[in-house]
Amino acid sequence: MPSPWDPILSQLKGFEFRFTYSPKHSEDSYSKGLVLCKENKCGCYGMTWGCPPGAPGKDEVKTILSTYPKALVIFREFPVSDMKDREELGRISKGFQDMIRDISLKARSAGIPNFPLGDGGCMFCEKCSYPEPCRFPEKKVVSVSAMGIDMESFLSGIGIKFEFKSDSITLYAIILYRN
Repeated sequence: MPSPWDPILSQLKGFEFRFTYSPKHSEDSYSKGLVLCKENKCGCYGMTWGCPPGAPGKDEVKTILSTYPKALVIFREFPVSDMKDREELGRISKGFQDMIRDISLKARSAGIPNFPLGDGGCMFCEKCSYPEPCRFPEKKVVSVSAMGIDMESFLSGIGIKFEFKSDSITLYAIILYRN
């Protein structure tokens, strides 16, 4: 029997994906993720609704993970000419997040309630409204780190190797869902 995901995922040329269960909430992992976010190395802390303190808090994270018991993990390796070129990395990340947002919206239209997570803060608006209310909550993508998900452990548990390379970047997204 065809899955409602089939027409949506047929667009994913060059991307890999896996269906699995949602990551389990861990107080330790959540605390570590929050510490990393507060270090603000990406410059998104306190700047978008997809990152702390605007992102879901600990109790809301628990609720989200239990509300959406399944996960679609989408990933792809992108060649990068210069790993220090923040503009190039930003373009790659934004393009990937735009694709994740599109998949999330199409899944909702197909009757699949979901909650998209990606690398970094939400990149939908040129300038986020934070701390004013989010103008497009249905298009928001929340940071995986803000949710306290240890991607290395999560990916390892589903047979995906998490690694860093000098000439490419692999981006990962998780679309939490229920059906």
